[in-house]
Amino acid sequence: MLLAASALFFVACGEQSADSVAPSEDVAIPATSDAVNAAVEAVVAAEPAAVEVPAEVVAEVTEAAAVVEAAEEVVVEAVEEVKEVAAAVVTEPIKVEAPAVPVAPVEVSESELIELVGYLTAQSGGVATLKLDEAGIAALADGLQQGLAGELDIQALPQDAMQAAFAQAQARAEAVQAGTEELPAITPDALQKIGLVMVMQSGLAQLGFGADDAALIAKGFTQGALATEMDPSIEAKMPAFQAFIQPRAEAAQAKAQAAQAEAMAKMEAENAVVAEANIAAGKAFIEGLSVDAAVQSSESGLHYKVLEAGSDAKPSLTDKVLVHYKGTLIDGTQFDSSYDRGQPAEFPLNGVVPGFGEGLTKVGAGGKIILYIPSDLGYGNTPRPGGAIKPGDTLIFECELIEINPGS
Repeated sequence: MLLAASALFFVACGEQSADSVAPSEDVAIPATSDAVNAAVEAVVAAEPAAVEVPAEVVAEVTEAAAVVEAAEEVVVEAVEEVKEVAAAVVTEPIKVEAPAVPVAPVEVSESELIELVGYLTAQSGGVATLKLDEAGIAALADGLQQGLAGELDIQALPQDAMQAAFAQAQARAEAVQAGTEELPAITPDALQKIGLVMVMQSGLAQLGFGADDAALIAKGFTQGALATEMDPSIEAKMPAFQAFIQPRAEAAQAKAQAAQAEAMAKMEAENAVVAEANIAAGKAFIEGLSVDAAVQSSESGLHYKVLEAGSDAKPSLTDKVLVHYKGTLIDGTQFDSSYDRGQPAEFPLNGVVPGFGEGLTKVGAGGKIILYIPSDLGYGNTPRPGGAIKPGDTLIFECELIEINPGS
């Protein structure tokens, strides 16, 4: 396992949805080492999102959801992982007839337990696999310590400097994997930045560790990074370690759940204000369509205008369709277009927003139609934060139904 690939208390990012009615194309990303991938993801996640919904609200929801997920598993996974590693060290085959005597639990001071947090972070992160010398490990530990102490802020560092640090780490990791005799150097500055990234990945702050613990965690981290194998005495300390970490994990979970609930309530309240205005504007827009005799409406409230009827056979909601489309808001803002992507989209009609699915049942293959979709048949009051579609927006789709593939 490479540097920072799986820090002991890792906090993951949530998935992101899309405004478009069909899944977006996957982006091919060049293969890199696990170490660099993990570090880059942490830095990307740290960048402020360019969103319309207040950034602090989105950040609160994202962070809270991640901590809830991590806190539920952190203790069990961390303890079991360390027990397995420690057991592998202390239970190597020994040719004796008598059964092995279990390692008795020992009392451990709080300072030792805090150091153990750093030790296990280094061990589980695989720092030793990069074959750093003492000066390199010291630089890594310094970044970790300054990050915990609040003396370094990853968001304040230039992006190009972070990328340069990751490039050095990647070159080093690849050389180690290849068994290269002379390994590429990693500068102390780059290692310090990587240590700062490990603070973000480890979830130490969410577990309540901060400036007062930074020196002890850095000390334990250094010891863990220098150790070529897990200290056999760790196993005896695990009951005390579990008792030490468990309350922190539970407190982090409770805090995260409360923060998530508060942030969601705040976002819903703000969305409701925006939605009220947008729903009113959308209603006025659709009422204005009455001047066009070609615009029809359905019982659901969908309005549509058939430009070309197409074939007699029309799709049902259980069918898949191949469609070219362009989506805009009532002010003309375009939020999606298969034409711009250069290829039509294929999807089941029961897998898209209700107004879009219903609308395409009004034409046959080869047909063209304009759909006027009120908010309650579109994304309602909860579209993807930061997208062009806002709460309560009425949507307009210009569609060309190319092909119908009957569902099973």
